Amino acid sequence: MQLSFLSVTRANTRPRQRSSVLLLCLLLAGLPLQAQPPGSTYSPFRNAPVFLDVDDAFRFYVSLDSDEQISVHWQISPGYYLYADKFSFRITAPDDVAGVLIPLMPAGVPHEDEYFGKVSVYYQQTRSELKLPLDSPRQLTLEVGFQGCAEAGLCYPPELRLLEIQR
Repeated sequence: MQLSFLSVTRANTRPRQRSSVLLLCLLLAGLPLQAQPPGSTYSPFRNAPVFLDVDDAFRFYVSLDSDEQISVHWQISPGYYLYADKFSFRITAPDDVAGVLIPLMPAGVPHEDEYFGKVSVYYQQTRSELKLPLDSPRQLTLEVGFQGCAEAGLCYPPELRLLEIQR
């Protein structure tokens, strides 16, 4: 009778690691990788949508229309929308003209929202016209509030931005 003993002092894992890396490379090589357009909500590496940062989804800039009026111009990324009733505009400084500004807005598009029910929203772009208080100073701070969602299922929390306006 012959007895055999096997003694292992260190496991050799290199061949297994190499084969795992090779298998991963082969799997990735078989994926159809294409450049995705800005605002894309699909990742080829997972089935979950990929969402834009709120400031990329809802971009805006301010223009001086006259000494008494400014406008906030909104660029809304494809697949996203802003709620018409969630805008807010307020002068926060200087204190002697601080107060709420009521925007003049175009009509929105009717939308059935899973969170808020029947609402009015904006797609692609919109504009908020704001009348400034009489005798307002050349420099003021404007607080801009807004809220929007991605059609793929993400609603952003209400956002506030402070803008220094120099006329």
